[in-house]
Amino acid sequence: MTAGRELVTDDAVMFLNDCREASAEQKIALQRLLNEGHLAWDKRRGVCSESLYAPKDGQLVKLSILDEHVILGAFKEIDAKGRVVLYCLLDEDGSLRYSLHETVGYAVNLQILPIGTSGRSRLSDALRQKGLAWNGRLKELERLATRVRRGDKYYYLNDILEIRECRDNNRPADRKRLECGNYFMERRDAELVRDCVRSVVRLNRDKDARR
Repeated sequence: MTAGRELVTDDAVMFLNDCREASAEQKIALQRLLNEGHLAWDKRRGVCSESLYAPKDGQLVKLSILDEHVILGAFKEIDAKGRVVLYCLLDEDGSLRYSLHETVGYAVNLQILPIGTSGRSRLSDALRQKGLAWNGRLKELERLATRVRRGDKYYYLNDILEIRECRDNNRPADRKRLECGNYFMERRDAELVRDCVRSVVRLNRDKDARR
């Protein structure tokens, strides 16, 4: 983008000492020019390519300004003020929002592209940790099953924080573990809770040692 805010897509050569990072305002201005030219910037590959993508209600998308500060989410609409509204979103800082009406920036200032495979997995994993899954056909967040089928295996932590595998036969012990939250359909979920508990125990032990 020239000083006169004209878009140039040919290669440009200049001294490195004459370069600095663009300001937030300049990045937005460049993004708007790219949008007007139906172009998208790929930061990883360092290329501009044609993009005529127009998101539809329920589709998973990747939002950014020049492929920086990426937001992954389920597209809902562009409201009357020109703002992008998402059903749910995963911010680059890892925060997840899912009110079904999450307003982000103005569409003219954002690069909107279809979500990639890795981005789809990241969003899906973040939702799953909240017990949710996105249903693009119905355009809604669904609650995931919290209990395996009878006879299938699940995991729990014993009194010394060891992960145990068990079959759910609807015994009193199975029901008690489910009610208190010591019931995991995936082993890695049990590992996460175990590691968190160990961290809390370690912090308390260190605090007692300092007294």
